[in-house]
Amino acid sequence: MASSDGPIQGMIPALPGLRVDVTAPPGTLTEGVPGGGLLVGWVLVADDDAAGGARVDPVFLSAGRAWTPDQFRAAYGQHLGAQVGRER
Repeated sequence: MASSDGPIQGMIPALPGLRVDVTAPPGTLTEGVPGGGLLVGWVLVADDDAAGGARVDPVFLSAGRAWTPDQFRAAYGQHLGAQVGRER
């Protein structure tokens, strides 16, 4: 598995009760973009621009599969963000 910045170095499961919401700048057309979903884990992604050479990203379920934010942006648009929060 890889993200757009680099290979995923490891993964741990998420605690229950968290989700990821997909965000977009105001006025952005989001038709056809699936919403976020249940947070299932965290991955360590190699990233030369991050402190220590890696960053931690969420893994969430949406549109029938698991995504990292990098993978989701590559599929649906670089302007999209991912925000972790509690399930409602």
